[in-house]
Amino acid sequence: MLPHEDASRLPASESASSGVLGAVLYADRLVRLTYHPQPGATLIRLTGQIDATNHAALEETLRRVGHGEDRLLIDLRDLHFIDTAGMRLLVRLCSTGAARLVNVPPFLQHLTELLNLPLRISAPDGPAAETR
Repeated sequence: MLPHEDASRLPASESASSGVLGAVLYADRLVRLTYHPQPGATLIRLTGQIDATNHAALEETLRRVGHGEDRLLIDLRDLHFIDTAGMRLLVRLCSTGAARLVNVPPFLQHLTELLNLPLRISAPDGPAAETR
């Protein structure tokens, strides 16, 4: 686990569908990354906000957990804000094939379409639908 600041203002992580609680991989005052084991995938849930103060630490954490045979899925259902630094991070991860995004909030889907970003967005339980 990476060092973290006070994360008491963030909602508690939920248990994964398998009933296993998520392990906190990174947390600061704005965001929390939790690992939720899934069959054949490394599922990371982002909760909170991504901005210039935390995107570098998030990128390092996501790159470290993204190795191996499992697919890296990044669950964005609890993402409330993302700035340009965070968007560039997601584009880098998706464009290299390192990750797919699931449960993308409507505001982020809309922004992705407006800017024609190459994010790899998958349905939570279905085949991948890449957006450009």
